[in-house]
Amino acid sequence: MASATPYLNAVSTRRTIYSLKPQLPAGVSIQDVQSTIQTVVKDTPTSFNSQSVRAVILTGESHKKAWDHVVKSLPEGDAQMRPKSIRDEAYGSVIFFSDGPTVAKLQEGFPAYSALFPQWADHSNGAAQIHSWTALELQGLGCHLQHYNPFVQAALPSDIPADWTVQAQLVFGAPAGAAGEKTFIENPVKTYK
Repeated sequence: MASATPYLNAVSTRRTIYSLKPQLPAGVSIQDVQSTIQTVVKDTPTSFNSQSVRAVILTGESHKKAWDHVVKSLPEGDAQMRPKSIRDEAYGSVIFFSDGPTVAKLQEGFPAYSALFPQWADHSNGAAQIHSWTALELQGLGCHLQHYNPFVQAALPSDIPADWTVQAQLVFGAPAGAAGEKTFIENPVKTYK
Protein backbone atom coordinates (compact mmCIF):
# COMPACT_ATOMS: atom_id res chain seq x y z
CA MET A 1 0.00 0.00 0.00
CA ALA A 2 1.32 3.44 -0.92
CA SER A 3 2.11 5.81 1.92
CA ALA A 4 0.94 9.38 2.29
CA THR A 5 3.75 10.03 4.79
CA PRO A 6 6.06 12.04 2.47
CA TYR A 7 3.17 14.30 1.45
CA LEU A 8 1.92 14.72 5.02
CA ASN A 9 5.46 15.48 6.21
CA ALA A 10 5.69 18.24 3.59
CA VAL A 11 2.33 19.65 4.69
CA SER A 12 3.33 19.50 8.38
CA THR A 13 6.73 21.13 7.92
CA ARG A 14 5.58 23.93 5.61
CA ARG A 15 5.77 27.05 7.73
CA THR A 16 5.64 30.83 7.49
CA ILE A 17 9.17 32.21 7.23
CA TYR A 18 9.21 36.01 7.48
CA SER A 19 12.97 36.38 7.83
CA LEU A 20 14.28 36.16 4.26
CA LYS A 21 17.38 37.04 2.25
CA PRO A 22 17.04 38.51 -1.26
CA GLN A 23 18.65 35.47 -2.87
CA LEU A 24 17.81 31.90 -3.81
CA PRO A 25 19.22 28.92 -1.90
CA ALA A 26 22.29 27.23 -3.38
CA GLY A 27 21.33 24.99 -6.27
CA VAL A 28 17.94 26.65 -6.90
CA SER A 29 17.43 28.86 -9.96
CA ILE A 30 14.58 31.16 -10.85
CA GLN A 31 13.83 28.67 -13.65
CA ASP A 32 13.31 26.00 -10.96
CA VAL A 33 10.87 28.30 -9.18
CA GLN A 34 9.05 29.10 -12.43
CA SER A 35 8.82 25.41 -13.38
CA THR A 36 7.42 24.55 -9.95
CA ILE A 37 4.75 27.25 -10.11
CA GLN A 38 3.88 26.32 -13.71
CA THR A 39 3.35 22.68 -12.71
CA VAL A 40 1.21 23.63 -9.73
CA VAL A 41 -0.98 26.01 -11.76
CA LYS A 42 -1.43 23.36 -14.45
CA ASP A 43 -2.20 20.45 -12.13
CA THR A 44 -4.28 22.05 -9.37
CA PRO A 45 -7.89 20.95 -9.90
CA THR A 46 -10.51 23.53 -10.80
CA SER A 47 -14.31 23.31 -10.98
CA PHE A 48 -15.56 22.20 -14.39
CA ASN A 49 -11.85 22.03 -15.37
CA SER A 50 -12.05 25.81 -15.75
CA GLN A 51 -8.32 26.35 -15.21
CA SER A 52 -8.98 29.85 -13.88
CA VAL A 53 -5.78 30.16 -11.80
CA ARG A 54 -3.11 32.48 -13.20
CA ALA A 55 0.28 33.37 -11.75
CA VAL A 56 3.28 35.55 -12.48
CA ILE A 57 6.60 35.79 -10.68
CA LEU A 58 8.10 39.16 -9.80
CA THR A 59 11.81 39.46 -9.07
CA GLY A 60 14.35 42.26 -9.24
CA GLU A 61 12.99 45.69 -10.11
CA SER A 62 9.43 44.49 -10.78
CA HIS A 63 9.29 42.97 -7.28
CA LYS A 64 10.74 46.11 -5.66
CA LYS A 65 8.44 48.40 -7.65
CA ALA A 66 5.28 46.50 -6.66
CA TRP A 67 6.19 46.38 -2.97
CA ASP A 68 7.37 50.00 -2.91
CA HIS A 69 3.91 50.92 -4.23
CA VAL A 70 2.33 48.91 -1.39
CA VAL A 71 4.53 50.71 1.17
CA LYS A 72 3.60 54.13 -0.23
CA SER A 73 -0.12 53.22 -0.30
CA LEU A 74 -0.30 52.45 3.41
CA PRO A 75 -0.23 54.74 6.46
CA GLU A 76 3.24 55.37 7.86
CA GLY A 77 4.33 53.24 10.78
CA ASP A 78 3.42 49.66 11.62
CA ALA A 79 1.27 49.18 8.50
CA GLN A 80 4.37 49.63 6.32
CA MET A 81 6.67 47.26 8.23
CA ARG A 82 5.81 43.99 6.44
CA PRO A 83 5.71 45.47 2.91
CA LYS A 84 9.08 47.18 3.53
CA SER A 85 10.65 43.92 4.66
CA ILE A 86 9.19 42.17 1.60
CA ARG A 87 10.54 44.87 -0.71
CA ASP A 88 14.01 44.89 0.84
CA GLU A 89 14.57 41.32 2.09
CA ALA A 90 12.70 38.91 -0.22
CA TYR A 91 13.98 37.62 -3.55
CA GLY A 92 10.61 37.65 -5.26
CA SER A 93 6.87 37.15 -5.16
CA VAL A 94 4.49 34.80 -6.91
CA ILE A 95 1.35 36.78 -7.65
CA PHE A 96 -1.76 34.61 -7.91
CA PHE A 97 -4.76 35.75 -9.94
CA SER A 98 -8.24 34.59 -10.83
CA ASP A 99 -9.05 34.94 -14.54
CA GLY A 100 -12.33 36.88 -14.62
CA PRO A 101 -13.40 36.00 -18.19
CA THR A 102 -13.00 32.29 -17.50
CA VAL A 103 -15.26 32.53 -14.45
CA ALA A 104 -17.78 34.72 -16.29
CA LYS A 105 -17.98 32.26 -19.20
CA LEU A 106 -18.85 29.44 -16.79
CA GLN A 107 -21.44 31.62 -15.09
CA GLU A 108 -23.10 32.25 -18.44
CA GLY A 109 -22.86 28.62 -19.54
CA PHE A 110 -24.16 27.10 -16.32
CA PRO A 111 -26.62 29.62 -14.82
CA ALA A 112 -27.79 27.21 -12.10
CA TYR A 113 -24.29 27.45 -10.56
CA SER A 114 -23.62 31.07 -11.48
CA ALA A 115 -23.30 32.36 -7.93
CA LEU A 116 -20.93 29.54 -6.98
CA PHE A 117 -18.29 29.87 -9.69
CA PRO A 118 -16.41 32.79 -8.06
CA GLN A 119 -16.26 30.84 -4.79
CA TRP A 120 -15.06 27.70 -6.56
CA ALA A 121 -12.39 29.74 -8.37
CA ASP A 122 -11.23 31.03 -4.96
CA HIS A 123 -10.99 27.44 -3.68
CA SER A 124 -8.77 26.42 -6.60
CA ASN A 125 -6.65 29.51 -6.19
CA GLY A 126 -6.12 28.77 -2.51
CA ALA A 127 -5.14 25.20 -3.34
CA ALA A 128 -2.58 26.44 -5.87
CA GLN A 129 -1.16 28.87 -3.30
CA ILE A 130 -0.67 26.17 -0.67
CA HIS A 131 0.70 23.63 -3.16
CA SER A 132 3.16 26.25 -4.42
CA TRP A 133 4.20 27.25 -0.92
CA THR A 134 4.79 23.63 0.10
CA ALA A 135 6.73 22.82 -3.09
CA LEU A 136 8.96 25.89 -2.81
CA GLU A 137 9.70 25.09 0.82
CA LEU A 138 10.74 21.57 -0.24
CA GLN A 139 13.22 23.26 -2.60
CA GLY A 140 14.77 25.08 0.36
CA LEU A 141 13.03 28.44 0.01
CA GLY A 142 11.47 30.38 2.85
CA CYS A 143 8.01 31.73 2.04
CA HIS A 144 5.06 33.61 3.48
CA LEU A 145 1.65 34.34 2.03
CA GLN A 146 0.32 37.91 1.86
CA HIS A 147 -2.88 39.62 0.70
CA TYR A 148 -2.10 43.21 -0.26
CA ASN A 149 -4.20 42.56 -3.34
CA PRO A 150 -5.45 45.98 -4.55
CA PHE A 151 -2.12 47.67 -3.82
CA VAL A 152 -0.14 45.02 -5.68
CA GLN A 153 -2.66 44.97 -8.55
CA ALA A 154 -2.10 48.70 -9.11
CA ALA A 155 1.68 48.26 -9.52
CA LEU A 156 1.95 45.26 -11.83
CA PRO A 157 3.58 45.23 -15.27
CA SER A 158 1.26 46.74 -17.88
CA ASP A 159 0.97 43.61 -20.03
CA ILE A 160 -0.83 41.63 -17.30
CA PRO A 161 -4.51 41.47 -18.31
CA ALA A 162 -6.68 43.92 -16.38
CA ASP A 163 -9.37 41.26 -15.91
CA TRP A 164 -7.03 39.05 -13.88
CA THR A 165 -7.82 39.76 -10.21
CA VAL A 166 -5.01 39.46 -7.67
CA GLN A 167 -5.81 36.85 -5.01
CA ALA A 168 -2.55 36.54 -3.02
CA GLN A 169 1.19 37.05 -3.00
CA LEU A 170 3.57 34.21 -2.09
CA VAL A 171 6.76 35.98 -1.03
CA PHE A 172 9.97 33.94 -1.21
CA GLY A 173 13.71 34.03 -0.68
CA ALA A 174 16.49 32.17 1.07
CA PRO A 175 15.54 31.64 4.72
CA ALA A 176 17.41 33.99 7.07
CA GLY A 177 15.80 32.59 10.20
CA ALA A 178 13.51 29.91 11.50
CA ALA A 179 9.75 29.89 11.68
CA GLY A 180 8.11 30.95 14.90
CA GLU A 181 6.60 28.44 17.27
CA LYS A 182 3.30 26.96 16.13
CA THR A 183 0.51 26.00 18.48
CA PHE A 184 -2.54 23.92 17.71
CA ILE A 185 -6.14 24.02 18.88
CA GLU A 186 -8.08 20.89 19.79
CA ASN A 187 -9.88 20.14 16.52
CA PRO A 188 -10.70 16.43 16.15
CA VAL A 189 -11.90 15.05 12.81
CA LYS A 190 -14.76 12.63 13.47
CA THR A 191 -15.91 9.73 11.33
CA TYR A 192 -19.61 8.93 11.09
CA LYS A 193 -21.11 5.70 9.74
